[in-house]
Amino acid sequence: MRRIYILIITVLCCIAEAAAQGRVVTGSVTDGEFKGEPLIGAYVTVDGTKEKKNTVTDVNGKFSITVPTTTKSLTVSYIGYQPHTIKLKPNVNKYSITLFPDDKNLEEFIVTGYKQIDRRKLTAAVTTINISDETVGAVKNIDQALAGQVAGLSAQTSSGAPGAPMKIRIRGISSINGVQEPLWVLDGIPMEGNEIPQIDNLNDIDDIYQTSIAGLNPSDIENITVLKDAAATAIYGARAANGVIVITTKKGKEGRPIVNFSTKLTYNPRASIERLNLLNADEKVGLELDLLDSPYDYRQHKGGVANILDELGEFNAYKNGGWNALSGEAQERINRLRTINTDWNDILFRNVFNQEYNVSFSGGSDRAHYYASAGYYTEQGTVKGVENDRFNVTLKSDFKINRMLTVGASVFANQRKQKSYMTDTGGFTNPVYYSRMANPYFEPFDAMGNYIYDTNVQGRESEAPDFNIFEERNNTSKNRKDRSMMA
Repeated sequence: MRRIYILIITVLCCIAEAAAQGRVVTGSVTDGEFKGEPLIGAYVTVDGTKEKKNTVTDVNGKFSITVPTTTKSLTVSYIGYQPHTIKLKPNVNKYSITLFPDDKNLEEFIVTGYKQIDRRKLTAAVTTINISDETVGAVKNIDQALAGQVAGLSAQTSSGAPGAPMKIRIRGISSINGVQEPLWVLDGIPMEGNEIPQIDNLNDIDDIYQTSIAGLNPSDIENITVLKDAAATAIYGARAANGVIVITTKKGKEGRPIVNFSTKLTYNPRASIERLNLLNADEKVGLELDLLDSPYDYRQHKGGVANILDELGEFNAYKNGGWNALSGEAQERINRLRTINTDWNDILFRNVFNQEYNVSFSGGSDRAHYYASAGYYTEQGTVKGVENDRFNVTLKSDFKINRMLTVGASVFANQRKQKSYMTDTGGFTNPVYYSRMANPYFEPFDAMGNYIYDTNVQGRESEAPDFNIFEERNNTSKNRKDRSMMA
């Protein structure tokens, strides 16, 4: 009997020792994004034990771990991937686990051109702008979208013409070498801020402000990062002394093909001059007659009334005898001036209707992505004869060869046509200025459509250059066509 008890106790001890030793579970962990690629260093943790027991996968993504027989599950985790829990089955000691990326765990990163940096680890002064329809609004160029969006960034228009680029300053408005333009970086490609035109095309000093990204469609932009402090020079060198503007364009995403179409229609009325309270023809003629009656003689031979009196030789007669001393012809011609009211605001300006159309096609798979877009924009200025047209095409693609190597290609092509006029020193060819200076009784054309010259709007009293704003603008019109392709 005693021997039986000893045998039972021995068997129970063996069973307890076997239970304490547990069983050996093996398996492999692979990447769900790249099928068949092993995940090196994935954590395999035993669940339900007081002591934390875990192991990591080897270079082939395989693991082996001894677990108690009471263990019901294992948890496999990897940085940037969703953790996966497997339930252990009786008599099954080999498992295959697939982990998938976890997009929800992505932190906020800053794109500096060459790499992405976690915002929490970044000590430089940077500002990131996510481009959306609300941000772009009715702006035509991407540099105009920066105005008022970044603290410390100064953006000024180089001219009021449609499509005129902005003069952007980040780190002051003065420089020893004379260049204050920031460095532009498009998808990691450094670009110069301004393109100096050839001497044959340098008809206007405003041409020097044509930026290299002026033809880029704002609808193709994902976000913009502005590097404002000296830390930018550590990445791009001396070229970044005036700051860096990093542009990241849109790209295709994994999933079904997506087609986007958008259009923008804007209406701009011509400027109203009702609040300026300008003199009409009758009031202007009365003012000129009152000045001739007064002892004030500065430029007394200027004006429509003085021109009639000089032409008929009755200038001194009016100075000595007044209105009644004039002949009937002189009085009739002067009274005719009162009936002419030229609406300069109507003949020099116009209401405009601008149009923009954009279409894009994007998509991709687990390894390849593509993005293609085309856009057309036409903008007319409220000044007649001033306009800007832009047509652009963007092509992007990338292919992931493996987890560590991705290749891609991008093409940005655009064409811009600008039509404007050159201005003179006095600014009289500027319709905004001339419409406020011209006499309300002056007619720019005769009955045959020939030019009538205004000899009163400019020049000294002894000088009367022939001036007609329509003739001047026809002779000083400027057409500019820019084509650009970046790859």
